[in-house]
This record gives sequence, structure tokens and C-alpha cells, in this order.
Amino acid sequence: MIARYCYRKILESTIAKFKYRTFSKSKRQEADKMANYSAIAEAGASMIEVLRDNLCPEPIISPDMIGLCSPAETDDLQLGLHLYSIKQNREYRRDGDPLLNLTLYYLLTAYSDADIQERAYDESYILGAAIQTLNENSTLGSAYLQGSLGSDGTDVRIDLHYLTPEEMQKIWIFPNVPYRTSVAYMVYPIIIDGGGFMAGPRVR
Repeated sequence: MIARYCYRKILESTIAKFKYRTFSKSKRQEADKMANYSAIAEAGASMIEVLRDNLCPEPIISPDMIGLCSPAETDDLQLGLHLYSIKQNREYRRDGDPLLNLTLYYLLTAYSDADIQERAYDESYILGAAIQTLNENSTLGSAYLQGSLGSDGTDVRIDLHYLTPEEMQKIWIFPNVPYRTSVAYMVYPIIIDGGGFMAGPRVR
């Protein structure tokens, strides 16, 4: 009797573990279809993809000259995109809803290493081309959306966001970096599934 009881308990435990593993795998696959915590990074990468696809080789020769960066660290970039703020859209959240609805705010800045007489023109030219590109691609679908953003069927909007000179000064707080003409954009909705965090490889 004791042997049968032990066998039954072992069998029940094995079945329970199997069900748990199957459930966890199913939940992971379902979560993969939702935008996860990487959605913020993927939003920036999606915008960069649009700009590279439409601005190279004219007016910017190489795609490598367009990228995400702080205005204080531009390296050899001619067009930089800087995430300066994130806002939660609380009006779209219901009680008990684990999803985060976010709006991301970016600063788009052009850079030129031309001499001083040509620099302002070059930067204005590049910035104008970038503004036109984002206006023509103000709704991003799966063709441009990177990673998990492109898997849930939700389009992402890119809109110009006007900043007063005073507001721009509060953002441009980079020591020893002279101000360059920039434009701000708001990108929304960026949905993050709040159903759980799955750890990825540690960044070293």
C-alpha cells in the first residue's frame, strides 16, 4: 500500500511539473506576440531604419552616419536621434490592466563637419530631409517596426512635437556642447506587456 501511495504521488508530481512547463512555454510564446520591455529600444531602432532607408545615399552617404545618440556623444554621425523623455498614457489604462501605454519623446539633430560658412546650410538641409521623411512615414507598420513592436499588429505614430525655446533649453543640458537646431518628435503608442519580466543575457 505504501509503495502504491508513493508511486501515485510521484506520478502526480511528474504530471504537475509537465503541465507547469507546458503552460509556461505557452505563456512565453503568447508574450512573444506582445511588445515586451524591449519595445522602447525597438521604437528608436524603427525610426532609425526609416531614416536610413530614405536618406541614404542622399543627402547622407552612409547609413552608419544615422543613429541613436546623445547630442554630447555624436562620433561621426550626421543625424542623431536622442530619447529624452517617456510618458505613461494613464487615460488609456483600466484597473487591473497590466499593459503599459507609453509615449516616447525624441530629439532629432543634424551635424556637419563642414567649415563654418557651410555648416549651418548642411545641417538645415539634412534636418529638412529628415523632417520630410518622417512626415511621409508618420505611421509605422510592420514593414519598419522592429522586434516585438511588429508582432502585435499595432501601428506606431510619429508626430512633430513643438517645443518653445525655453523648453528646448531645459532639454539641451549637455556641458560644453553648443546648441544645434533640433526638432522634437513624439512616438506612440508604445505598448509594453506588464505580465512579467523574462530575463535576457546580461549586458557586459
